[in-house]
Amino acid sequence: MKQVVCINDSRLPEGAQVIKGREYTVVDEFINNYDQRVFIIEGIANEGTTKMGLRWIGYDANRFAEPETLMEEIHEHAYAEA
Repeated sequence: MKQVVCINDSRLPEGAQVIKGREYTVVDEFINNYDQRVFIIEGIANEGTTKMGLRWIGYDANRFAEPETLMEEIHEHAYAEA
């Protein structure tokens, strides 16, 4: 299991529960029918139906970053400003 931080909580499907800035534990990941890498997140809803009636399972991995990656970006940004 790995830890990830949500970096994008905009335009979520109905029933989705991720919040930008929060850390989550990934219990499974796979490639869905749309060739997206998808995470199953521990302790929250991982499936539902969109407003258009399409079933969704898991969260697009592009909505998340690993905490170490975020820290590297923060350090690079701070160095660039200095």
